[in-house]
Amino acid sequence: MDLDIPEATLAALLLATARTAGFVLVAPPFNSKAIPAPVKGAMSVALALVVLTQVEAQLGDLSTGYLVVTALTEVVIGVALGFVVQLFFSAVQLAGDILDVTGGFSLQPAYDPLSMSTTSTIGRLQNLLATALLFTSGGHLMLVRGLFTSYEGLPLGAVLPGDQIGETVVHAMSTMFLAAVQIAGPLVAVLLLADVALGLVSRASPQMNIFALGFPVKIMLTMVMLGLTFPLLPTALDSLLETATRAMLALEAG
Repeated sequence: MDLDIPEATLAALLLATARTAGFVLVAPPFNSKAIPAPVKGAMSVALALVVLTQVEAQLGDLSTGYLVVTALTEVVIGVALGFVVQLFFSAVQLAGDILDVTGGFSLQPAYDPLSMSTTSTIGRLQNLLATALLFTSGGHLMLVRGLFTSYEGLPLGAVLPGDQIGETVVHAMSTMFLAAVQIAGPLVAVLLLADVALGLVSRASPQMNIFALGFPVKIMLTMVMLGLTFPLLPTALDSLLETATRAMLALEAG
């Protein structure tokens, strides 16, 4: 049986897959190393099929030069969109990294078999929790919808607006650091007060081994406060995802 598919349809599928593949490789939660490469490839093609008709309507000529240049442009656009999402999503793990340093957990980093590297304990915990919340709240569907809607502001083969990309990245990085400080700030303040209290105790009772006492106390405070702040993560993550989606949709070709 012969399968006759128009060249325009195959070209549209190729170009659509180029953008979705760039997005899937960079944007969380799809960029996780726990997802095998064949699954990421199949996911990219599946996402491309959704916008196939829209991409086919934006096709120009089907020359080899046009297809190569447009495919590279689409990959760059997908990577840029995924990188913007990654910056916002990294705020949760950055907050955990701050807690690792202040709480003393960074003294013994844990080995993460998914990324095959040593990572901070609480930072990785926050990242896994944020990924779970992302799927349970449907936030991944919001990101995918933002990717599909990006074809309105950045049509096929569009030139990335350099000034808008710079402003978006700066805004994303500032929001990432601000959100990380807001998430980890109360716990850091408590740990700072604990350090002050331990310092006063050491002055009042010099014979006490404050170093042996300080680490268990700070670890206990970190775990207790971390458990109390877990209910606040869904709200913070929803706000970050909404901001990330708006940043993706704000990009328009010049």
